[in-house]
Amino acid sequence: MSKGTGVKVRLSVMMFLQYAIWGAWLPLLWPFLTGHRGFTPSQVGDIFAIGAVGAIVAPFVAGQIADRYFSTQRFLGISHILGGVLVWQLATLEGYWWFLGFSLVYSLIYSPTLSLTNSISFHHLPNRDKDFGKVRLWGTIGWICVGIGIGQWLLHSHTVPRADAARSILVERLSNEDERARLLSQSRVVLTSGAAFDAVVNGTTMTFDARVLPAESANALKIEVGADSTPSRVTLDIPADDIKSITPLYSTLAAPESDSSDDTSPTASPADAMRALIESLQQAPDEAARAGLLRDADAGALVHPDLTAARITRGQQEGMSGAFRVSAVLGIAMGIYCFTLPHTPPTRGRQKNATWQAIEQVRNSRGLLVLFLLLVPVSCIHQFYFVHTSGFLQSFQSRAASTIDSVFGVGGGGLMTIGQMAEIGVLALMPLLLPRLSRKALLAIGLLAYAGRMAIFAYVGDIHAATGIAQVPILMVGVALHGVCFGAFIFVSFVVVDELTTKDVRASAQSLFSLVIFGIGIIVGSKVAGDVASWAQKDGQMDYTRLFAVPMWASLGCLLFLIALFPRRPKAATLNATPENASSSA
Repeated sequence: MSKGTGVKVRLSVMMFLQYAIWGAWLPLLWPFLTGHRGFTPSQVGDIFAIGAVGAIVAPFVAGQIADRYFSTQRFLGISHILGGVLVWQLATLEGYWWFLGFSLVYSLIYSPTLSLTNSISFHHLPNRDKDFGKVRLWGTIGWICVGIGIGQWLLHSHTVPRADAARSILVERLSNEDERARLLSQSRVVLTSGAAFDAVVNGTTMTFDARVLPAESANALKIEVGADSTPSRVTLDIPADDIKSITPLYSTLAAPESDSSDDTSPTASPADAMRALIESLQQAPDEAARAGLLRDADAGALVHPDLTAARITRGQQEGMSGAFRVSAVLGIAMGIYCFTLPHTPPTRGRQKNATWQAIEQVRNSRGLLVLFLLLVPVSCIHQFYFVHTSGFLQSFQSRAASTIDSVFGVGGGGLMTIGQMAEIGVLALMPLLLPRLSRKALLAIGLLAYAGRMAIFAYVGDIHAATGIAQVPILMVGVALHGVCFGAFIFVSFVVVDELTTKDVRASAQSLFSLVIFGIGIIVGSKVAGDVASWAQKDGQMDYTRLFAVPMWASLGCLLFLIALFPRRPKAATLNATPENASSSA
């Protein structure tokens, strides 16, 4: 093995571990915190935002240390060992403030390592355009391997069989006498979107449970809201035009009626069977008789599949805490490995502070300046993908064919690895694309892919209705576009930053890039993603069309900005790394 090949292998292993550490938990963080820990969307947005603080500190601390005072490989080793110890704690922390605090400390330690692994690679690779893509794609492979591995572990260790999940719902809901009485006596009332309904019932929700009373007029519905014998119980008259539907409450627990014409079951419908079961439980003489009725009931056919899927998802979300432990083990292994990497000593520059020198070079290069201005909105768009996609996919995957689960696992994170698989293909093509396409063209392709991915997520139902293609394969195409998003925009941006800055400040320049896209951008993006998620909810349910349409239009806006302002530049082979040439080439 030649010396150059040996270096590339060592750097490839570094990239594999670097992104496996991150990929173990990041795609699962939103469903874990909202579904298992019970944090609000706003609180989770704050946690994502605080996790970006480290990327802001990195250029002023990590980049400066690596460029001026401390060898890069030793800094990486110490950081990853400390990070592994910290991320282990995130698996058990339950309180919001504890989780927020540990996330802050972990981000200060881990975030700087993202840019420094790029910096150490650029320093030692003989041909940036030819070699960096091949090395960096191993980071993607690491992300894929850990994502599928955790998805498989969740499938086999934390996925309750559907029949057992349905039976647990029956036992939970029907074991209590008061709950059985409520299911028999109340109805689920849904109002129209234009209903002028007083906010005395559950805030301003258009869906609520109530007891329907005999009405004095056919043009109105008389309802009683609130528990019996409580001061909060009120009687209301609602105009008939404001009512969208009224459904017996017990039928909301039951499976929908089958469309099969050859159904010869003596029970007219699952709803009728559910009512009969509840009435039998009410009349049962003792607890043993009730337990027998629940044990003998055909839970899988009785319980609504959405409720069953939600119960299965809850068990998977509980198991997601193990992802932090996997990340911790990988982090400590990475820390030890970093001490074996090629020596990357600090360098002396014209200015003692490498960060300010890097900022000066960004300011003097039109290409870098426009790129950095795009990074914040693009990072916001990126956050919608990482914050919301796992939970979004999980809602489809819970009903998908078992063959999909057998390959990718469950939890949404495994299915998201399709994006990383596509990323491998895009990165593998970069040695061919970088010399042939302008940086502007590649960046534009990346932004167009961002818009296309969000459009597929937002309008998957419409695409399914128009084409007849099942929704999960359509979504897989949308996830695959992540590879184009990352490869054509994020990866090419790394290359542009390295091309247009001088050797003595490249670690700081890469850290400055991380500050904007992984720091400021994530803080703003997490807040925006959380606020948009709250805005997109209707009656407590997420409207994913509203949610993903926002980043879709933002992507198109960024594309227009790039086309209008990013300069046409020569091919990478003609670019020189002096500040003057970096500026003039833009």
